Amino acid sequence: MKKYLCLIILLIFASCTSLNAYNKNISQIEINKINSEITDVITNLKEAANSNRYDKIKEIFLPTFKNNIIVKKLQEYDLSSLTFIFSEPKVKSNNKAISVMAINYNTASNYFNITWKKMDDGSWKISNVAEKK
Repeated sequence: MKKYLCLIILLIFASCTSLNAYNKNISQIEINKINSEITDVITNLKEAANSNRYDKIKEIFLPTFKNNIIVKKLQEYDLSSLTFIFSEPKVKSNNKAISVMAINYNTASNYFNITWKKMDDGSWKISNVAEKK
């Protein structure tokens, strides 16, 4: 029985360690290209928010149920009075990256974890927004 338990623990450990090394095959040139592409999307998001262009903001989000609710809630606010600050994206793979977004309003700040996903057409979209705790 102990042999089977050790084998299961070993398999779990081996599978978890293999997940940590999956972005090592991405070259620095590819990482820089991905960061540049996401930075362009972030610039478009900031411009759309400053002019309250909710249709442009909706295009930046993947059309998931959760994201549709987020975009619908955003439409209730005047985004031009907010300041959006993004961290440099951390590339996880060729089609996934994460970053942190801070939204400032007067003296209050809210922080969010943003997950970016590359679409088939080569564009980057926000696939998940989660409040940072």
